[in-house]
Amino acid sequence: MAPAPAAPPVLPAALRAGDSALYPDLVRAALRVRGAHGWSLAPSPLWWFAAPPAAVLREQGWKLHLSATPLSAPTVLSHVAAVLAGERVPFKFARTPRLLTNLVAIDQERGSGGKFVTVYPADDEQFRRLAEALHRATAGLPGPGILSDRPYRPGSLVHYRYGVFRGTDRLTVDGTVEPMLRTPAGGLVRDRRQARFAPPAWAVPPLPDPAPVHDPAPVHDPASVHDPAPVHDPASGPSPAPGRPAAVLLGDRYEVRSALRHSYRGGVYLATDRATGRDVVVKEARSHVGATLTGTDATDLLHHEAAVYARLAGLGIAPGVHGLLVQGGNHYLVQDRVPGRTLRRWTADHLDAGRTPPTGPVRALARVVAQVHRLGLVLRDLSPDNVMVTPDDEVLLIDPEAVAEPGSPVRRVRTPGYSAPETADGDGRAPGQEADHFSLGAVFLHVLTGADPVLAPDRPALRRHDERLALLVGAVLADGPGTRAHRRTVLAMMAEDPAARPGPDRLRAHLARPRPDAGPARVPAPAPVPAPADGAAGDRMLDDGLTWLLDSMTPHDPRRLWPAGPSGERTDPLNVQHGAAGVLGALTAAGRHRPDPRLHAGVAEAARWIAARTEGPGPHLPGLYFGRSGTAWALLDAARLLDDDALAGHAVRLARAVPVRWPNPDVLHGAAGAGLTQLHFWRTTGDPGFRSRAVTAAEHLLAAAAPGRAGTVWPVPRGFDSDLAGIAHYGFGHGVAGVGTFLLLAGLATGRDDFVAAAQQAGETLLTAARPQDGAAGWAADDRRAGTPTHAPHWCSGASGIGTFLVRLWRATGDTRHRETAEAAAVAVHRGRHRGSPAACHGLAGDAQFLLDLADALDDPHHRRRAHGLVAGVHARHVLHEDLVLAPDETLTGVSAAYNTGLAGLLGLLVRLRHGGTRPWLPHEGAPDSGGGRCST
Repeated sequence: MAPAPAAPPVLPAALRAGDSALYPDLVRAALRVRGAHGWSLAPSPLWWFAAPPAAVLREQGWKLHLSATPLSAPTVLSHVAAVLAGERVPFKFARTPRLLTNLVAIDQERGSGGKFVTVYPADDEQFRRLAEALHRATAGLPGPGILSDRPYRPGSLVHYRYGVFRGTDRLTVDGTVEPMLRTPAGGLVRDRRQARFAPPAWAVPPLPDPAPVHDPAPVHDPASVHDPAPVHDPASGPSPAPGRPAAVLLGDRYEVRSALRHSYRGGVYLATDRATGRDVVVKEARSHVGATLTGTDATDLLHHEAAVYARLAGLGIAPGVHGLLVQGGNHYLVQDRVPGRTLRRWTADHLDAGRTPPTGPVRALARVVAQVHRLGLVLRDLSPDNVMVTPDDEVLLIDPEAVAEPGSPVRRVRTPGYSAPETADGDGRAPGQEADHFSLGAVFLHVLTGADPVLAPDRPALRRHDERLALLVGAVLADGPGTRAHRRTVLAMMAEDPAARPGPDRLRAHLARPRPDAGPARVPAPAPVPAPADGAAGDRMLDDGLTWLLDSMTPHDPRRLWPAGPSGERTDPLNVQHGAAGVLGALTAAGRHRPDPRLHAGVAEAARWIAARTEGPGPHLPGLYFGRSGTAWALLDAARLLDDDALAGHAVRLARAVPVRWPNPDVLHGAAGAGLTQLHFWRTTGDPGFRSRAVTAAEHLLAAAAPGRAGTVWPVPRGFDSDLAGIAHYGFGHGVAGVGTFLLLAGLATGRDDFVAAAQQAGETLLTAARPQDGAAGWAADDRRAGTPTHAPHWCSGASGIGTFLVRLWRATGDTRHRETAEAAAVAVHRGRHRGSPAACHGLAGDAQFLLDLADALDDPHHRRRAHGLVAGVHARHVLHEDLVLAPDETLTGVSAAYNTGLAGLLGLLVRLRHGGTRPWLPHEGAPDSGGGRCST
């Protein structure tokens, strides 16, 4: 077997990844040599910007990008800086070697990967001159391709695309802040970084097309629009007719048919072997992607993977391999197509059907791990995603690129929750086989429950790993004797001490005869925090979560009031989903029940910060969660709490500025969200103008309805400038359930039977689309993809959001089918309780809100107990930040404030559990309050 790709050696200080002075020092030296005086070098979090005196960038135009590897970067940058010094051209470059390593990493975004240096020519003539000069200056040096750009010449480090130079960021219709291009007519469109060369129609490239570079892309898969165009092989016959894609032929034998997945590293394609007629899977590795300071890259990983497959050949534990080939500079591994599902998908299918998955595949996997270990190897990256379960319930290893001999030099590989603790700060050497024992125990836990055993770090890290794991494992395995019997074995296999972990043979023996006392006698003690059973855990998380929100507020930061989580960094800082309005809503809800002066002061400060940034003409997107509707709602509720008429007046003006007709019909981004807000303002203020605007929104949605496969749907128009264009979802956030909820509430509030009838049509659609599963109900996400697996049972696109609508429809119409299906949705939520994050949008906080809706509507404490059970599941993953008990965000790896993806949504749930009340961000049913409930404006 080929050796595993090596770990970085000990390097001179100047090349160490954390050296922040290396790159700017190289540029300064190049400028001095060329006699370029007066240049400025200014850092940002990701880049250094270099500019000659009095440089003024164009607003937009054709820019040049150069790629590099960590080894070639110093030479590339020195040569580039010398050329640009002579031309007096501004440019930017990655701030540190570590950041460059991230830019070429195999998991980098496909539209951003490889861009080490960006050059801003003054005009097209200089662009052409620079392209040739930079190509000559860097010829022969290694660097990856840049998928969003066109290469200057085949194999060149120089690439180019049309884009923003100094354009102002704008809020898109999807609520993200992105750079915008100005059209010839003066309008604005997004500067999209796609994984293909796609300049706007008016931007004519200043260079002729280069010779084609072979980069296979799917032919029949709609995702192919994001890939380079397929290349026709002349040997296969005449060129295809215009507009029809050519087949991609690899090695004169393998015809690529579609893409199974895409990444910057390279695609994974389904192909047909023309010699045999059999389907095969082709895995691609692009040269220089994933390059390290040792000179290895993704192609080395692919060759190592092929060597691992060869080592495992004949054991029946991995797909067969047909060989490696190189084409167009990229490398391809051809292997058998394996029938079956990943272990993750197999587990989900069993849990969705209400069955604890059988342990046969785990027993088979333990045998496979033992076979690998007998070869003297360690897997290093064992998880439910790289194990396939065949139709005969046998298991096969896939993607074994991390396999190595213990102690051999390797790249660091970690899968959160499945990698052993000793690999967190590795020394560049493969761990012992005991690391696989940990991973096997984690996979076993996942198969039993669907849970990923990810634990965000405490700050400071005072609790032991075993202590924290015991709390999580105890919670997720507590539901029945069939799972409780495995508790000690799972904890033993995932012990912090590698020597204490039983191996795969012990696991197989346990599975042959499981006993509650199986495994070691000692089980780590639970964490010294009140357990959910005593009723204190939810209260502690609420109290500490509110304290953390107040402590982490940054009112002097002009950009964000609370730091965003990973998914919210480029979103509107004032919205509900990721921004300050959602957090303000949670603080206000708590403030209604708590006379805490600090809490009320925090509400006032947050409301002032938001109000100051919503003065002026806009933009005013309509969505409840991504737009200004939710911002206005949060300010109005804060004004009522604070008895602040001026703030209420500001909220009213903001709500009146929100458009109620919008191409996107949904709640999160569109017209239904705006309509719900107008109803809330009408109910709160009594202003009939808000009733009129709610009616306008509802009438607009009546006209936007369209026939779908399951009935009436509300699609996002295909021509809309949105990443959501074309979807026809069933769920609450983006689809039928959310639109139906608004139409129902609008009809009940205004007496419009046509609105209620449209809501009933939405209900019929959801009844038709429901997939019964042993007492549960699930739904595919999109009406157009009826054959896809059911979506996770969460609020945005799954069962809990759909149930939120159906229980209200039942109360309005008395149709028992809606109640029964809502209760079946609750069963699906319960079955998925161990697979969700604590968040509101795609997690347990939103699911528990639905269960409380059911408990209130049916007067059934059973659903309230289940909601408390979801809170117990959140508590089992809690982190300690300076003694504060906090829930992790949707990533499970950290804490963030945002309402739908972080802590604030959970706190909104905990307020309702402790103090009662109705569902946040939904208006009360009926006409406006009469009397003191109104807020003066």
